Amino acid sequence: MAISSSTTSGEAPREEQNRLALLDELRQAERRAVSSRVASVIAHLIGTPLHVIAGRASLIRGAPADGTVSENARRIEEQVERLAARIRALIDYLTLPEPPPKREAVAAVATSALELYSAIGKERQVSFELVGEYPDDAGVDGTAALVVLTSLLSLATRVAPAGAVCRLSVALPEDGRVAFSLDVPGLEPPSGRIDSLEPPERPERAPSEVLQVLSVSSAIARRSGGRLEVASETPGAATIRYLAARLD
Repeated sequence: MAISSSTTSGEAPREEQNRLALLDELRQAERRAVSSRVASVIAHLIGTPLHVIAGRASLIRGAPADGTVSENARRIEEQVERLAARIRALIDYLTLPEPPPKREAVAAVATSALELYSAIGKERQVSFELVGEYPDDAGVDGTAALVVLTSLLSLATRVAPAGAVCRLSVALPEDGRVAFSLDVPGLEPPSGRIDSLEPPERPERAPSEVLQVLSVSSAIARRSGGRLEVASETPGAATIRYLAARLD
């Protein structure tokens, strides 16, 4: 099924309001996911060094050479504990509770995602096509799936060259998931892991924006029981595969 990248000039106001409300809901869900992901990265990057510092300070204080060393060690421990407490408070503040899954039909999710970004695609001279066969009763967590798909479609409109066609295919693999595969011309997959927001250790071919979008999308997919994969069989193009948990 092909999806037009144009909008209807006589679209009813109610339909437009529903579309804007859906976009707002998706952006809120995306912000929750980003906040939680940043909190996780902070905990990973800072938690281990703080633990090592505290351990070293304890060793110094346990075998002091003089009173000055003991006092310095005490101050190190005091500052580490203070920093650790503030980080824990920040993590608690940023880690928001996940809303319950909201089941939506696969066809409705895929169609809504493409309709939301068809106008942007037309403006950037990128078109979308939806293909696939699946039963009407197949369902996924609609909010999570829409956040991931719209993020990936947004990325596609920015990296695909003018005149490109990005194909979104939907299939039901035997593992009980729903597989959304987006072919993106012009996408250079990052060489590092997409399940991390940490800066790569070496220069990337792909812009940092690509890695950021894929990393956040990967985190959202995992939190809803899915995963994200990126593969490239031909130079200058890649396929992003989003495996979403099926809800029946």
